[in-house]
Amino acid sequence: MTVTHELADILRKVNRPGDYFVTGRADFPAPRIEVDGVGPIALPLLPVQATKLIKSATRAPYGRGSETLVNTEVRRTWQIEANRVRIGGKHWSATLDRIVARATEGLGLTEHVTAELYKLLIYDKGSFFVSHRDTEKVPGMFATLVLALPSQSQGGELVVRHGDREVGLDLGCEEPSEVAFAAFYADCVHEVLPVTAGCRATLVFNLVRKGKGVAPEPPAYETETARVVDLLGAWAKRGAAPDLDADQTDAAEEIDRPPEKLVYPLEHAYTPGELEFEKLKGADAAIARLLTTAAPAANCDLHLALLTVWESGPAQHNGGYRSNYRRSRYDEDEMDDHVDFEVIEVSNWEKSLIEWRRPDGAPATLGKLPIEDDEIAPPDALDDMQPDEQHFHEATGNEGASFERTYARAALVLWPSACVLAVLNQAGLASTLPHLDEMTSTWEAAGGALESPVRARALEFAGHILATWPNHEWYEPETEPSDMGRMLRLLARLGDRDLVTLLVGKLITQRGHDKTDNAAILEALGILPRDRAAELLRTIVAAHAIDALGACGALLAGALKGAFVKQPKELEGAAQSLVAALPGDPESAPKDQWGRPRGSRADAVLVADLVAVVDRIDAALAERTAAHLLAWPRHFDLDAVLVPASKTLQAGRATSAGGPASKALHAAAVVHLESRIAEPLEPPEDWIRPSRIGCTCAHCTELARFLADPERESFTIKAAQTVRSHVEDKIRGERIDVDTRTERRGSPHSLICRKNQASYQRRVAQRKRDLADIAILRI
Repeated sequence: MTVTHELADILRKVNRPGDYFVTGRADFPAPRIEVDGVGPIALPLLPVQATKLIKSATRAPYGRGSETLVNTEVRRTWQIEANRVRIGGKHWSATLDRIVARATEGLGLTEHVTAELYKLLIYDKGSFFVSHRDTEKVPGMFATLVLALPSQSQGGELVVRHGDREVGLDLGCEEPSEVAFAAFYADCVHEVLPVTAGCRATLVFNLVRKGKGVAPEPPAYETETARVVDLLGAWAKRGAAPDLDADQTDAAEEIDRPPEKLVYPLEHAYTPGELEFEKLKGADAAIARLLTTAAPAANCDLHLALLTVWESGPAQHNGGYRSNYRRSRYDEDEMDDHVDFEVIEVSNWEKSLIEWRRPDGAPATLGKLPIEDDEIAPPDALDDMQPDEQHFHEATGNEGASFERTYARAALVLWPSACVLAVLNQAGLASTLPHLDEMTSTWEAAGGALESPVRARALEFAGHILATWPNHEWYEPETEPSDMGRMLRLLARLGDRDLVTLLVGKLITQRGHDKTDNAAILEALGILPRDRAAELLRTIVAAHAIDALGACGALLAGALKGAFVKQPKELEGAAQSLVAALPGDPESAPKDQWGRPRGSRADAVLVADLVAVVDRIDAALAERTAAHLLAWPRHFDLDAVLVPASKTLQAGRATSAGGPASKALHAAAVVHLESRIAEPLEPPEDWIRPSRIGCTCAHCTELARFLADPERESFTIKAAQTVRSHVEDKIRGERIDVDTRTERRGSPHSLICRKNQASYQRRVAQRKRDLADIAILRI
């Protein structure tokens, strides 16, 4: 049996102090009740006065979100506001105090409770109120008290539900010396069944606790507490076992590791204002008190939190609408009319814990933590939860109909005190990296001693983070350092070589990395022996260069300016791996799983970094690199790649003439530019324009004849839009020296084509760039 089953089995035996409802009858010396606009009310309630009350009342509304609505299909009741009702008399105060005391005791509370009149409700024949919940109407409200004044009426039972329990309460009372009452916690679902005869008046009160009260004292559960201490103690010892390293991953799958934490959902629902240990109700209070004693004895931490569940997936509309209850924890008595739909499948979900509370009331700085299925006690505790909100989304575009729903429930959460860092690690990198950064900064501010317990704790936390580091097959281009880069920098600051090596191993398994992480990689490798750092650089480049060629080139260029500035030869292996990954023959290029060529596109920045690296490391490697670059103009275009790279290298040379690769690129770039500069550059003498049209349709053939005609400046095609668009596409696609416009007179419209000097103007602009480039390269 798992620890979650065992814990749930023990806690089920805890007796509940009080219950979720209390009902009864009390002696009722007739009070003096007066209603503005009606006058004094006689008891039992007379039909004539019931009629006057109804005439003076308004229809009772119900809440839906931020709206307050009146709908007699949901609530058919009359109300009179509390400010119009005055209750007094010699015995009234003592009578109310006795009833409140009985309600308080029955609900399991021991602190002082006051009753604040909320409304006078009148239920005539046929009146009812469908299932709903009362939420906190005033600060400190935790329950509702109903006093049914003596009257001649039938029906109108009050049905109160909580969890899997339901009770029907008959509040009919004809005896004038008695009053029927019922009290129930505000989060309980309840309804008023239709009144079948007569008329009934009820006084509704909010039961309010002022300040922080004391939860009910549970019975002494020595046996159960001892069993929980033993169970949690054994669980904590297993959970405190050291994390397995990367070489033991396969073995880890053979080990039945205990859950990181235990999550015990509570019975009652609580608003954020009620989510405190001292305000728990019924059995929740008893169980919390037991765990508050047992947890520290078993070296475990205990918290109270809000368990939230979000689900979504495909759904189908069932063809109608129905009025159903939908509760929000933050709105009063909420109803909602919504689409009648059926969930096809829950395809996305998230279970998490938020709104943390500690038993001692001290602030809890925990963030959002996920929940694993094996952490819930008992495992089926969430199976019968009803959603707090659910929404149906109609099909739109290519997306089918879908649903979303949310649940929320209070829960007690336990974890071994020694494993708090492992639990915090569950929050994910978005939370753990800032926390590790804070721990590292605290250690540095204290002097940065290597033997500091603060550093040891930071390294322990880092170990947990690395043990669950996500395995990304691919990297995402970033505009700032990634999580990998941030973690490498933190490990470099902590100065732990083993963890740096472990994380670099995880980096290598990625297919590439981004340039934004290069500085962090070099900083982390900087704490390793230089030979070890060089080997890891070679491994990184060998693994990543195919998919992140530019990042690898920049990485080696950065290394040569840093730790390897005086020992460039040590990076020869890494440089050879980089050159080996250069694009070349498409037939020999590596393929992905779909047979498409893998590899990064070359650009001028890469070539400049690459040439600077090989020139510093080895002359033979530099010559081989230059030969490859010049042999594949498809990948290393002179104008787009090699000339800009050569200009960058030229600008970076202060006194050196450059190495073999740089010289070879420089010479090729100069020859290329000089050759083009030497070409004649004259504007066209007639109207002949280059014709590069690949289409042989009648209209394109006519266009080609027009381009070859030295006398014609313009040409008109009168044709359907599809023909005109086809011709225009050819002109734009082939960059033909023709301007076009559509003349929309007559039918079909006409495409007017007029020759221009665009090719010549492009050559003029190119000549200007060539002259500027050659000037730079000749410096």
